[in-house]
Amino acid sequence: MENAKWRGIAKGLGFSLLYCVAYRAAWFNSLDQWFLPAGIRVAGMLFLPFRYWPYLFLGDAAAVLSIRAPKAEQYGELWAYLSPFLLAPMISLAPLLFRTQLKKIHENVAWLPVVALSIAAWASFCKLALNHMLSGPSASDVPDKFFQYVTGDCLGILILVPSIMVWLRRKSDAFLPRKFILDTLIAVSMIFVMYLAVLSPELNSSLRQIILVMMILPAAGLTVLHGWRGAAIGITATNAAIGLALPEFNTADAHDQNSYVAQQVLVVAASILMMLGSMISKLFDNARKVGISELHALELAQSSFLSTERNLREKFLYMAQMQLGFDDYRKKLVVRLKAHGHHEAAMDLNTEGVEQMEWFDRHAIALYPIQIEKDGLFAALHADAFTRFWAGGAEVMYLVKGHPKGLSLGLQLAAYRCTCNAFALLSEYTPDYYEVRARAWQYGGRRGVSFRVTIKPTAPPESSSAGTLAALELEGRVKAYGGAVRRRHEHQIIFLLSENIGDATHHLHSAKHFPLLHH
Repeated sequence: MENAKWRGIAKGLGFSLLYCVAYRAAWFNSLDQWFLPAGIRVAGMLFLPFRYWPYLFLGDAAAVLSIRAPKAEQYGELWAYLSPFLLAPMISLAPLLFRTQLKKIHENVAWLPVVALSIAAWASFCKLALNHMLSGPSASDVPDKFFQYVTGDCLGILILVPSIMVWLRRKSDAFLPRKFILDTLIAVSMIFVMYLAVLSPELNSSLRQIILVMMILPAAGLTVLHGWRGAAIGITATNAAIGLALPEFNTADAHDQNSYVAQQVLVVAASILMMLGSMISKLFDNARKVGISELHALELAQSSFLSTERNLREKFLYMAQMQLGFDDYRKKLVVRLKAHGHHEAAMDLNTEGVEQMEWFDRHAIALYPIQIEKDGLFAALHADAFTRFWAGGAEVMYLVKGHPKGLSLGLQLAAYRCTCNAFALLSEYTPDYYEVRARAWQYGGRRGVSFRVTIKPTAPPESSSAGTLAALELEGRVKAYGGAVRRRHEHQIIFLLSENIGDATHHLHSAKHFPLLHH
């Protein structure tokens, strides 16, 4: 009995030591806006048995003490030696509340965004309060520092906690590990490619921000395919990629504004994707249990795709507002330069700003085709921005018939994304010519649109993970809208999407969520 007690204590002290080392390692690779130790601390408090909490507090205090003790002369001994023992117990009140109310956190996936944001906000308040009361580091702008802490702690939590939840529930519900792993590898590969692009020193800040925000798209795809599990892994991968793209700083209170914007978008997107993923998983689990028909399952898939489009549209508008803010700041800077006699520099800055706005207009279409809401599917495809972005400089010939504006907005968006997927697949042949034949049709009680995309290749195909994911997305969207896809030969893709005429009215009613963008 006595030996078992001492073994338990030794095991707990070993855990404290391991926790301290992990905390220190994470701290050396963190900033206030991306604080990895918060994930280690909160994961321990949410999932470890309560008997390990004293050892967690001990390891946390040792890690924080080793960081703050060298700063005792700068900020005072009270802050350096007392605050490390108070911080973790104070923060633990929030995880304790959620564990008491929710019992098993990993079985309440939909609550994860609330849990993460609430604990991050409480932890940020505790840090600022202790700094103030014990004469620690003071912030010149307390609200700004508070939101910076919240963002950093929340991202630290989201990089570890979702993956732990996936592991703890690996044997529950209907779960297909092989397909999940394959789709995850494809999505992570896409995120990795974008991460490598961000590291290029030739990128300007606007393009870097757009690529950072677009890292969320593979996570959205995983959410649609695998529900909350896909959202969890996608969020973790995106979070890690954006965090690793942060510049290395060796000074206190270092801050990277470009990545901070993308990180704020990620916090919002992660919350939406986790809740959406939880809904998708729950709906399909219920469908399997009660034997809901295939038609109903397709309707759920359509709703999921439409929800994803709403999220992408919100990100598009956010980026558009951000670009307008940059433009306003540039105009003010031009005025100040002219006032100080720097007319040539002002003209150069003004020219660069105009070029940047034009670049944004050309590339923002990759995120969301806003023109489709006003002018319809065919007008969006005919837009120069679409041709330049997806055709890569190749010539595109359009032969279209019918009036797609009578179709639901959801089906038009799905057809647009399928066309993008077809271009992405056929681009592996480096074509110099695309021919797109499309026809909007109505027959009996259904209406829809059919496409045939043909290319003139110039080189042997170069397969890629992006092409594989495009094929998966194309097949998924086509099936969700009761259609079919066929590749008659390797240089041509044919697909069709359709809907019930009665259902189209329902989807058009849902389009109220997509108000037109007023310029």
